[in-house]
Amino acid sequence: MSNSKFLLIKSLGGSIWGDVDHVICQILAAELTNRIPVVYWGMESLYSESVDTNSFESFFEPISQYTFHDVVRPEYTYYPKVWKFENILAEDTDRFKMENRELNGMMRSEANVVVSDIYFPMRAILSYVRRDHWSYGKTPYQIYRYMFDNYIKLQPAINKEIQKFLNTNPNFRDERPILGVHVREKAIVNEVAQLYDLNEFYKPNIWQYIVRYNARHLFLITDSNTVFKQYRKLYSKNDMLIYTDSKKIPLKERVPTALLNYPNKRHKGVELIKDTIEIIKDTYIASKCDFFIGNGYSNLSNTVLRLRDWPESNIKLLY
Repeated sequence: MSNSKFLLIKSLGGSIWGDVDHVICQILAAELTNRIPVVYWGMESLYSESVDTNSFESFFEPISQYTFHDVVRPEYTYYPKVWKFENILAEDTDRFKMENRELNGMMRSEANVVVSDIYFPMRAILSYVRRDHWSYGKTPYQIYRYMFDNYIKLQPAINKEIQKFLNTNPNFRDERPILGVHVREKAIVNEVAQLYDLNEFYKPNIWQYIVRYNARHLFLITDSNTVFKQYRKLYSKNDMLIYTDSKKIPLKERVPTALLNYPNKRHKGVELIKDTIEIIKDTYIASKCDFFIGNGYSNLSNTVLRLRDWPESNIKLLY
């Protein structure tokens, strides 16, 4: 075991699909560096209950036969140098200083265990792809599709609940086509230099799908009661609107560890496991729709895009 090479993928401490995006990118990095990927969402995760709990497995099946216990060995070497046998499962509260966390250093490290707790986008990792690797020449979308199909497997109980909704809802079973729509609470996108309200672009696009493709139902995902009431008023005729009874609360930032009174204090909301399972279910149900309109800045909408091979005409992300 002393010659084994692992990539320990920790949580970023954000929303479920943001953390899954990080996992997928790092699994690709593990393939390119001939390392065994091990996902461990510990105390840095929104969903953590204890240092001995891997909250990734509250939602998804393990991605390899190895667990986080396999990377905790006194004879192993670790990278970045902040990590040691004694603290490997803890959270590094200084990780955003980026010390020894350059992507090039991580990809070239000879340590037994490389720890990834910083996000590097897919396009950055693609620069390390070799000609003999399956991802060579493929687009990021094609790579995400492969990774979701081969690595991200829902826990059977969650998958069963999704299938139950699809099988018991007559609109999904019999009355097609269905247009899925994901609308964020506040779509004046603060992170980019846009001054308009992105949500105003949904209604004309929804109308185009209704007219052009005769969409009979609209499956709505939103974290806004205001948006929900608007859409119910606009699209409730003939039972057109479909929605689940999941609790949708805007995600709040995690309380930094240094400010906690006890280690697993968290905001109450979608970061709780039960509520997050409902978000996962909504995401997968949206991917079963015939068409989809989403927010291009949203991890949820981008996940719907990556879960299946969409015809280009059947999906639109708004920016």
